[in-house]
Amino acid sequence: MGRVQILPQSQMDGYGRATRRVDSEESHLVGQAAPREEQRGRLASPRRTRTWLPDTRRPATISQRTTTRVHVDILCESKMFSCRVLRPAYDNIESTADRGIASTTMAHSDALQVDAVIVGAGPVGTLIAYQLARFGCTPYLMEQENKATLPHYGRATTMWPRTIELLDQLDLADRLMQIGVVTRNALHFRDGRRSEGGLMFGSRMDQLGDTFYKFSLHLRQRLTEEQFTEALEEHGFGQNRRTSIDGFTIDEDSLDGYPVTVRARDLEKDEVFEIKTKFLIGADGGKSTVRSLAGIPFAGERTTNRWIRMDARVKTNMPNPRCLNSIDSKYHGQILWCPIDNGLTRIGYVFSQALLEKYGGLEGVTQEVAVKEAIQALQPFEVEFLEVDWFTIYGIGQAIAETFSVDDRIFLAGDACHTHSSGSAQGLNTGVQDAVNISWKLALYILGLGKKSLIESYTAERKPSVQQVIEYDKVISTLISEQYPPRFEGRKEHPHDILTEWYRDGNVRLFTLGLGISYPTNLINSTRSDPSAATITPGERGPDVFLATIGTSDPIRLHSVLKNEAKFHSVIFTGNPALTRPALRSLHSALGSPTSFINTFPARRVFRFTTLAAGSGNGAADVLGVPGFGPGGRTFWDPEGRAHAMYGVDEGRGAVIVFRPDGWVGCVVGLEGVLELGAYFEEILVRK
Repeated sequence: MGRVQILPQSQMDGYGRATRRVDSEESHLVGQAAPREEQRGRLASPRRTRTWLPDTRRPATISQRTTTRVHVDILCESKMFSCRVLRPAYDNIESTADRGIASTTMAHSDALQVDAVIVGAGPVGTLIAYQLARFGCTPYLMEQENKATLPHYGRATTMWPRTIELLDQLDLADRLMQIGVVTRNALHFRDGRRSEGGLMFGSRMDQLGDTFYKFSLHLRQRLTEEQFTEALEEHGFGQNRRTSIDGFTIDEDSLDGYPVTVRARDLEKDEVFEIKTKFLIGADGGKSTVRSLAGIPFAGERTTNRWIRMDARVKTNMPNPRCLNSIDSKYHGQILWCPIDNGLTRIGYVFSQALLEKYGGLEGVTQEVAVKEAIQALQPFEVEFLEVDWFTIYGIGQAIAETFSVDDRIFLAGDACHTHSSGSAQGLNTGVQDAVNISWKLALYILGLGKKSLIESYTAERKPSVQQVIEYDKVISTLISEQYPPRFEGRKEHPHDILTEWYRDGNVRLFTLGLGISYPTNLINSTRSDPSAATITPGERGPDVFLATIGTSDPIRLHSVLKNEAKFHSVIFTGNPALTRPALRSLHSALGSPTSFINTFPARRVFRFTTLAAGSGNGAADVLGVPGFGPGGRTFWDPEGRAHAMYGVDEGRGAVIVFRPDGWVGCVVGLEGVLELGAYFEEILVRK
C-alpha cells in the first residue's frame, strides 16, 4: 500500500487544500529520477508526483502572476503490477449533458482515461477537440457552463482569409459561411463623406492574389461554437457541460501511459472525480484556471480606455450598411460598423473618461445610455435601433503568457495565453491558429507517429506571432482611442490619420488578414531545403491556386487537395515533363527503394502524395513517363504553369515541396532530393 501523508491544519487552507510545498523525511529524493524495479512484485523506489492546486489567498492583477504555483510532493511506495488500459464504455455511462462525451457520475475509483482533456468549450477549445477526434484521438472537452441554455450573445465575430483557409482544410468553413455574412469591401466616413482610412485592410479584398477567400466572414461567436460542436459530435464526442477543473497532477513515471491526472468537478452534483490523460489543454479564456493552476505568469498592460460593443437590429441611411464600415467621430473615437448574422450589426465606439464621468461611472452605463451615445456618435447618419441583442463596455489592455506550455504536458491556447483589444479583430483568428498549430502535433505524438520535437515547437512557433499581434494592437487600440502611442509621440496629425498610414503598410495588412504569418526555421520548417528549388521558403503559408483534374479538366483548388488530416503532403512539381522526364524516373526509382522514407515510415498514416504536372494529356503515366508517385498518390494538371509560377518552381527542373498538415511549407528540395526528405522526416516522425 502507498503511504499517505496527512498535512497539519497549519499547512492547509480553509478548503483543505495544501498551501505550501510539503517535504517528507525522504525529501532529498525529490527531483531525482525514480528507478523502477525490474522484477514484478518488489517495492519500487519512492517517486515524485506533482500536484497543482489553486491558491486563493490573495487576488491577482494582470501585471503579476494570477496564482501561486503550489507543489505537493507525495512520496509513495507501490508494488509493480501489470494493468490493462481501459477506455470508457460511453454507451453505459450516464451523462451530465444530453450531448456529453462521458459521465462525471461514473464510479470515482475508476478514472476515465482519455488522450487529452480540453478545458473550455469556446470556439478554440471545441476546435481542438474536433481536430483530435478527426485525427483519431480521444478528447474530453469540459465546460463549466451549460452553453445549450445560453443566449447567442456577442463576443468575437470576424474571421479573416487565413482563418477561413484553415477551417476549409478542416471541412468547417462552409458550415460557417452558410449562416454568416461575407464582406469584401469597407467604407470609411468622416463628416458624413467617404474618405480614406478606417479598416482599409478589409477593403478591396478582391485584390488579394493568392487566396480564394477574398473576403471576411462575420457571425457571432456562439454560432461558431455550435457549428464546431456539431462537427465534433459527428465524430462521436461532445461537450461535458457543467464540469470544471479543481487541480491536476503530473506523474511521468505513471505505469498506465496517462501521466496527467485531472481533478474535475461535476457542478450539478458538486462531486469530484478524476480523469487520467496524456495532455491537459487550457482554452478557458483570459481568466484561465489552467494557466493559474500551472503558475504561468501572464504579464500585461491595462489602459484607462474603455470601448462599447453592441449587436443590434437597426435602420440607417448610411451608404452600403452591409459593408465593413468605420466612421471618424469627434467624441467617440473611430466607430466600428460591422454586419453580422441574422440581419444584425455590430457597433463599437470609444467610451471616454468624460462620458464615464457624465454618467456617474460604469454603473451608469445602461443599454439606454449605450444606444443614446451610439446615435450621437454616428451623426450625421441617422440610426434607429429596432432591437438590441447584446451590449458590453470593457477596458482595453494586452497580456501574454510567459510560455504556452509546461513540461510538454500542459498547453494553453486562445485567450488563455493572450488577450488584447478587438481593434483589428485578431482574438478569434489568433485562437484558431493556436488550435490548428497544436492539434496535429499532439495527434501525431499521441498516435505514436510523431516525435516529441513536434509538440516542443508549439510555443516557439506561436508566441512570436502572438507577440506581434500584441505589439500591433497596442498601436491600433491607442490610435482608435484618439491618443498617440509611444512610437508616434510628437506627431501633429490626428491619430486617425496616423492609423490610416499604419494600415496602408502592405505587410501590416497581410499579417492582419493572416496571409502574411510565417513561422521561424526549426525542425519542421527545415534548413535542409534547397533554396534554389523554389522561391517559397519553409515556414511560409502555402498559396492557393487552381489546378485541373485528369480527364474532365475540372478546376480544383490546391488547398482542397491539401486537406488537414494530420498528414504531411509531399507535392511533386514535375516541371515540364518533356524536360524533366529523366529526373522523374530517377525520383520514382528512389522513392521505391527499400530504404526510402516511404518504406521506413508508416506512409499511408503520415503522408499524402500529390503530383502537379506543368502540362496536360490523356493520362498521368503517358505524360510523366512513370506511374504516379507515392502510395495512393493523385496527379493533377497545372496546364498554364500557374502553380509552378506561384511557388517559384523552374519548369525545367521541378521540385518537391512538403506541406505541413496545417498548410505551411515545411521543406523544399529538388527532384533528386529524396535523401534530404528522409532526413527531414527522421527529425519529426517515428519509424515503423
